[in-house]
Amino acid sequence: MTAPPKSVIHINFIAGTLLFDPRPIWTALRQAEAAGNVSSGMAQGLFEKFGDKAIHLGTRHYLMKQAVAELKSGLTAMYEQVPEPWNIPVAGTHRVVSGTSCERWRDRTLLAVDSFLFEFRAFLDLLAQFVHGVLIELGKAPPRREQLSSGKSIHITDIKGKLKPHGFLLYLCDKCGVAVGWYDFLSSHRNFFTHEGAPYCAIEDRMVRPPEFDLIVMKSNIQDFQRADPQSFFRISECDAVVQGIATLSASAQKYLLDVLR
Repeated sequence: MTAPPKSVIHINFIAGTLLFDPRPIWTALRQAEAAGNVSSGMAQGLFEKFGDKAIHLGTRHYLMKQAVAELKSGLTAMYEQVPEPWNIPVAGTHRVVSGTSCERWRDRTLLAVDSFLFEFRAFLDLLAQFVHGVLIELGKAPPRREQLSSGKSIHITDIKGKLKPHGFLLYLCDKCGVAVGWYDFLSSHRNFFTHEGAPYCAIEDRMVRPPEFDLIVMKSNIQDFQRADPQSFFRISECDAVVQGIATLSASAQKYLLDVLR
């Protein structure tokens, strides 16, 4: 058993602007209670039940921001390791850059890629739990099975009533009119790198001057990209759609809850 610490110095956490901000929802709940639109005590009850989840969402918000910052920093440093085209060593049919500094920044960048995929997906799981939980308490939750506007049928919960975050997030995107391409991209690659493999990387030279690069993240050490499965790699620039997608869904989900309360 872990012994309690003898002395603790806490690190302050005060949230600023958030992608998904529960604070207006608590305010709307109190107003709805005062107007008699929800039962007495519901505002406090929901705060006690989901207050910790709200703090977790705030923490993940800042971890996502830091993951993006670390990724950008790593990319900048790694691209600086690329010499002029005529100075890049050739090994067989491949141009290769190497060296202690290059390899260190490669590993730091791949760590940032892992962090990006994990933190953004973790945020979405928390978002699903918070929104669905509040909807349940308000008596506004969707049924266990729903049909999306695309015609696809999804399960929101399992037979025991436990939330299936993936299904609910698809439902939420559909309900809020948010495209899901970015979410499919994030889920697919995060699942692979979490459960099945590890990332490799290479640098795409866009063949322009001044030089422009993009990082290629691979599921295996691809030697011939002309023959590679398009699903076996992605460009880091594609992650911009994930950042924008989460921002859009977060704002839409917050508005959706507020509209329900009003």
